[in-house]
Amino acid sequence: MELLYEVEPDLDGAEDYVVSTKRMKLTPERRPTIAISVHNLLAFSSNVDLSQCQSSSSSPMKDGGPPEVGKRSTYTASASSNISDDVGIAGCHLYVTDLNTPWEIFLIKNSSAQIRYLQWDHAGTKLCVGTDDGRVEIYVMVDNLLNKWGVSYEAALPGEPILIAEWLNAPRKVTVNPEKMDSMVYSEKYLTSVPFSSRGFGGKALDGLVVVTATGLLGAVVQSNSEETGGKPIVASEKMFAMRNHIVHADLAYSTDGDILVVTSTENMKQPVLVNKINVSLSHSRDKVEIKAVPCQSLFLQSMLDHSISSVKFINKCDTDHLLISLTNRLTGSSMLYIYELVAHTVTLKSKFNQSSAAISTGSDVVNTFRWQQTSHIQFGSSISSICSLPSPLIPNINSSISPTTTTTSSSSGSSSSMQNQNQQTATVLTPIIATALSNGCIVLSRCDNLQQICSYSTTSSTPSSGHPFAIGGVKLERDHNTDWNSSPTKKKECSSPSKINSGSSSPGTENPVSISFTWSGSILVSLTENSHLKTYKVHANLDASTAALLMELSMMGGLDPWDVMMCIRTNLIDNITDRLSETFARQPPPVQTHYNGRMLVIKAGLYRIGSSGTARINDQQTLLVLYLVSGALKALLRPAELSSREKGPAESLASLLSSSGEHDLTKVLVQMAATEYAVEANTLQSLQQILQWCADLALKLLSTLPDLRHSRAPGWEVCRDSKAVGTLRELIVLMRIWGLQRPSCLPAFRKTSENLDVLPLLFRLLTRLSVAPHDPDEALIGEAALLMYSLIYLFKT
Repeated sequence: MELLYEVEPDLDGAEDYVVSTKRMKLTPERRPTIAISVHNLLAFSSNVDLSQCQSSSSSPMKDGGPPEVGKRSTYTASASSNISDDVGIAGCHLYVTDLNTPWEIFLIKNSSAQIRYLQWDHAGTKLCVGTDDGRVEIYVMVDNLLNKWGVSYEAALPGEPILIAEWLNAPRKVTVNPEKMDSMVYSEKYLTSVPFSSRGFGGKALDGLVVVTATGLLGAVVQSNSEETGGKPIVASEKMFAMRNHIVHADLAYSTDGDILVVTSTENMKQPVLVNKINVSLSHSRDKVEIKAVPCQSLFLQSMLDHSISSVKFINKCDTDHLLISLTNRLTGSSMLYIYELVAHTVTLKSKFNQSSAAISTGSDVVNTFRWQQTSHIQFGSSISSICSLPSPLIPNINSSISPTTTTTSSSSGSSSSMQNQNQQTATVLTPIIATALSNGCIVLSRCDNLQQICSYSTTSSTPSSGHPFAIGGVKLERDHNTDWNSSPTKKKECSSPSKINSGSSSPGTENPVSISFTWSGSILVSLTENSHLKTYKVHANLDASTAALLMELSMMGGLDPWDVMMCIRTNLIDNITDRLSETFARQPPPVQTHYNGRMLVIKAGLYRIGSSGTARINDQQTLLVLYLVSGALKALLRPAELSSREKGPAESLASLLSSSGEHDLTKVLVQMAATEYAVEANTLQSLQQILQWCADLALKLLSTLPDLRHSRAPGWEVCRDSKAVGTLRELIVLMRIWGLQRPSCLPAFRKTSENLDVLPLLFRLLTRLSVAPHDPDEALIGEAALLMYSLIYLFKT
């Protein structure tokens, strides 16, 4: 694991701030919390007022690029609170930042109550905030501005501290098919599943969430736009158990069928760990919500002297068959982490129970049931501060072959064995991992299937552990007052024993991580301390080209932000990665290419942006993206003259006509077309003049740079060699000619040396010849393009 960057508040009067009795108190149950969206937006609560923070030095950027590895940014923060100066106040602040620019922090709200839980929705557009006073608020960005947030809807359960919340709709899962990883077809290489979700009227998915409170109350908040509710959210609550009990730990996850399961427990090991299934439905009148909890198989832990339960979690949000349970020794401060698996179990009934319904249905004295079985464990010398895992596994059923074993036994899962034809790094990256933050400042990475330790990293020292592909020792660079970067030599330290980690006594300092979280791919790990000291680590340092391309395609298929993967790529592999992406993308069916074309261009532009000499290529990708967006918008204006069913629309007919015939004469092409199919209102055409002008200017720019593109990768190199882009320009020129006959004022304007020169037919003819051999234009074509440029008085911006 390697330090990517850190952002540390420069507190005024830090000595007094740490020991001040007026500082907002955060008990171990009320620590700062963080949440990372699929778009790599970080939301975090803090007891430090950062609303007036100002960067004390320039941002750690290089030539406008991303932050370099190990760079550090310091911002100034006020140690006082804007909420209250009373002793023991439990309020805090909520902030949001982009992980790509973490020194730009924006305030969402100031809360007089402690924020207990943060959760982004599956699309990364909504942020759920749960507080100690029972308020649930859903925040969204206003006008897509990161520094402007508003409440979409809210609800209140007065006097009920919110422990956890989860959205009603299960996420759309896109995973890698381990048996078809070598396939060049996306539909075979990746598996897509949309689990069943809570449905409302007409089968529409409900927009809302489920909350669990500390008193055992189950709540549901559903956003409704019906007239019966006046647009206000519908709130319902129900007891989770027959008797309401105090709950300390809770977690929510989705089953394979899309059901929501909740696991709850107290700190007392003598109390059971309860699992319930939550059913949420909308009444027929659509103004009430019904919620109930159905008991499932629960778990009794073996009682251990002086031990208490410190956390209970599902192994990830899409797996309800595995539990992570951590225990803490109150005397020694040590802790243990266990994995429990729900396994099938047969029970033989005695004679007096032979007439039970279960026995009658099976026709035998044996009843099949389920029970929780401990499969693996790991022990630490310090208490556990936070545990996190991947929100969703990258490979389906990664834990399907877990067998009872300890951490000293090396075992591989069934999915790992199916990847034997792949390189070792790909198998390592796709294996889900668990990160455990300890009170002594260490972060330990372990496998999800058997808790085998991968590496450990000390956040309080500059000596990261090494010895594993995950743990590549980084060079920590710190900024001085002159904004220069001074590197310190890399120091390596061997990992501790995989069965027990004892790094010394716990320190009560406030610089140890209290909340950690992974990005969607597990490539980046973010930690936060009580003093809002933010650190970001590269988990997978120096990805190879094949693994990086695989994760990039996975982000494209799932609509995820690939920034965290890009931060783990070496710049000398960018060309190799983009070539792999382009080669695989070119082999997809045309409908698939059309659907993912925009995302692929954005990913390639992002890859070129992190390189040292990719400005021209970035411009080409952005030009292609704008061209396809403009083409889609213009073609969307076309409507068939008749409303009867047609095999092809006007846009498809135009593309088919130009691709099947190599006609160079624009007039002959118009003869083969029905002008009524491409008619658009005159007022609409006039508003499109500037867009049509840009398309014509782009065509002229490409033709004018053909001589330069033969010898170097000048701007426009990739656009000229993209036959699809050249074909799109040909289609747009045909539409310009048709619309110009209807309204001449919408045509692009040119400054010509001769009034009799008709530019559009010449552009169409030259582009048609270029589309035949875009990679090797002939000398005659280049000469005719040069003559056209001499006939026009046109100034190109370079």
